[in-house]
Amino acid sequence: MPSICLIGNCHVANLKLGWPAIEAEFPDFQLTFFASDGLSLSLEILEGKLVAPNVKIRERLALTSGIDGDIAPIYDAYVICGLALSSIRMIRSAQQLAKQANGARRRATLDGMALDMEPPVRSSIAIDVISKLRQLTDRPVFLIATPLTAYERHAEMWEGMKARNRIDLIAQAYGRACTNVARELDAVFVPQPIETVGPIPLSTWPQFYRLPPEQVKNEKAHHTHMNAAFGSIVLCDVLQRIGTHLKAG
Repeated sequence: MPSICLIGNCHVANLKLGWPAIEAEFPDFQLTFFASDGLSLSLEILEGKLVAPNVKIRERLALTSGIDGDIAPIYDAYVICGLALSSIRMIRSAQQLAKQANGARRRATLDGMALDMEPPVRSSIAIDVISKLRQLTDRPVFLIATPLTAYERHAEMWEGMKARNRIDLIAQAYGRACTNVARELDAVFVPQPIETVGPIPLSTWPQFYRLPPEQVKNEKAHHTHMNAAFGSIVLCDVLQRIGTHLKAG
């Protein structure tokens, strides 16, 4: 029975809520969820495990996993979710990095944009967790980003990108940057399933928002939270990939 360890922040919630709807499709899989809110997750290597140095974080990991709060290298595969790996963070960081040499901008090419996004990808908590996992295990690691945001939350930014005909290019650069950095750690970046991707390729369809569309713009969280239906689709996608990988291995 393959044992799968999922590590992340609040965005792990939609995966956990979505699991009952697809569990029958994966009767041999055993899932364990470790999650801590927002950007709070901090892990260190101690006695061959990933351990939270903060008691409150360890308690959260214990609560969400149903076991103790330590993450041991005993699983067949790992899924890292969210943890500051987000399209909005990467776009904004890249915009700052692209302003070089007294305000001159790098040519807007796919490779150039991807290179500008790679440093903030590397500095994310998600990549920090993977780099520490890699010191403990060579088992497969899959990386899922924070859900693509609600269109309504950044409508002005999208309109500006549309005017410059940049949306597709930026979306491709984001995916390439995540793929490249994950590959450096022998991990697999899993893009958001196409059926959930919204009116532009950097957003999610409204039917997957946790809150009604008229409320989501004012959601207090930095990123849009998604519902169980979204979680079922994303989790099914990554588990199918894991199953294929384990069979091939």
